[in-house]
Amino acid sequence: MTDQVQVAPVWAAGISRRAGGTGGSGQWILRDCSLHLPRAALTAIVGPSGAGKTSLMYCLSGLDRPDEGRVLLDGTDIYELGRERRAKYLRTTVGFVFQQYNLISYLTVEENVLLPEQLAGRRVPRDQVTAILTRFGLQDKAGTAASALSGGEQQRVALCRAMLLRPSIVFADEPTGALDSVNSQLVLRILRDLTVQGTTVVMVTHDIDAAALADQVVFMRDGSITGVSGRLDSDAVLARMRQLTVPHAASKVS
Repeated sequence: MTDQVQVAPVWAAGISRRAGGTGGSGQWILRDCSLHLPRAALTAIVGPSGAGKTSLMYCLSGLDRPDEGRVLLDGTDIYELGRERRAKYLRTTVGFVFQQYNLISYLTVEENVLLPEQLAGRRVPRDQVTAILTRFGLQDKAGTAASALSGGEQQRVALCRAMLLRPSIVFADEPTGALDSVNSQLVLRILRDLTVQGTTVVMVTHDIDAAALADQVVFMRDGSITGVSGRLDSDAVLARMRQLTVPHAASKVS
């Protein structure tokens, strides 16, 4: 196990989660999920609605404590940390990108990017902010209100915010779900480029073409991981997805 932890920035063993919060008595929404995700690679987690994809990502990223199992990020067992220590560790290790962007509409691009750090009482050098905006092609939008941006621009702002402190791992929940095809390709290219620069990216997606860009594809159904594959083309991803939607006796997971 030690060797696996050393080479895997995201390592999880036996993750199980019930509905209704930690220690709840609801049905199982995750069942004995174990993963070793490669460093500086893009991993896509796919499956039909209700498969448990987002629940797994939340447990892997430190946002939701599992009822059973362990999660190590860059060798740190995150759920062995107290709440405050875990929050501090995640702020410097993990970046989050959500489908709905979570921007404050009346704040400018720069203010939205800086907001988490300001709330944490940290000052970020201006040249660092300028550099991240330039990296994502937003240098001319720094003073523009978020409400005036296109969907693709808003998602890039969310990416800037996630990457400001150069986290080693980025978790993205349906990052292209609300975008048109042009902006989807732009965001996916950015996520792909992050891995070239050494960042590990974990993405939950329903998008077959997005999954086909991943170095590794994790397939889920009914709260369980049914398979893990290397890079697949769109046809192969679609074929595997169709297999996952064939009815069987197991009950559906929320």
